[in-house]
Amino acid sequence: MSGTLKKILFLLVFLFVSALCADESNHFELYSLSGKLLSTEENMQRSQAKYLIVDFFSLICEPCKKSLPKWDKFYAENKTKGFEFILVSLPALGDRKKVEKDLKKYFKDNKFGFSVAFDKYSVIGKRFGAVEKSGDVQLPMIFVLDRSGKILFKALSYDEAMSKIKDLN
Repeated sequence: MSGTLKKILFLLVFLFVSALCADESNHFELYSLSGKLLSTEENMQRSQAKYLIVDFFSLICEPCKKSLPKWDKFYAENKTKGFEFILVSLPALGDRKKVEKDLKKYFKDNKFGFSVAFDKYSVIGKRFGAVEKSGDVQLPMIFVLDRSGKILFKALSYDEAMSKIKDLN
């Protein structure tokens, strides 16, 4: 292989790897249960948050449901301290329309101060690894992102997430 060809090949590989690494953002858009488009990036800019907590949730996950009042309290106490929070509900098993109807009823009956989005087709759940290719759901699963959308850490419970969140400040 000639020197020029090697240089061109190296440049192409470098550009390809650079393109892959350039967008580490894990920001996303989903619709809330009320039908409003939620953009994590816009929410963080508007609130001047330093960190975004993304909690994947399902009504069939008891630990997930038990953590909701704790997250609500945390968010109420910390939203002015640089934290934004979004609960991403996954359809898990069953009919998506029924799951969505059940979610709307659950969150109408149980008021929380944070945003709730329904990942109807598990697109975001798959991207983050909360939903496997087989469709199996791995919950609880919580991520904390920085302003740029880079994942700082993943936690498998509320308690684990809180122990890591304490280290952020």
